Amino acid sequence: MRHTLIIFLLFFLISCRNQSTEIGKPENYTLTDRDISKDCNIYQMRFKDGEYIFKFSLAGSCKSLNNENYIKEYSRYLHLYQDSLIQRRGYIIFDNYGSDNNSILQDSVIKITKKYFKTFVTLSEVDENGFKIKVFDKKP
Repeated sequence: MRHTLIIFLLFFLISCRNQSTEIGKPENYTLTDRDISKDCNIYQMRFKDGEYIFKFSLAGSCKSLNNENYIKEYSRYLHLYQDSLIQRRGYIIFDNYGSDNNSILQDSVIKITKKYFKTFVTLSEVDENGFKIKVFDKKP
């Protein structure tokens, strides 16, 4: 019994030590948000490094949000952070829970992204909750 207790305590101390190394580390992203109506807010999670550039998501029911307003907010965000984003390459995730997931929205997002990043952009993945685009330097 004594050996079991010693092994348990040793395991517990090692476990606590490993988890404590994560405490105090800076986050890999910057979170910003913007209220666009009473029932809708857009938030962005801009990653500092890695294969993802940022995530552009909706929160709320967003009943009055249409594709035009979504595109306007996306364009505004790119314009605001253009200096820190223009050299980045990787994926951008779009969660559009309140908006129709259609090709017009996706085509508009790709067109605007090409304009601001001044490089190649392609649709990478589509599902029921949104889509993902890839920003890259060479054609695939």
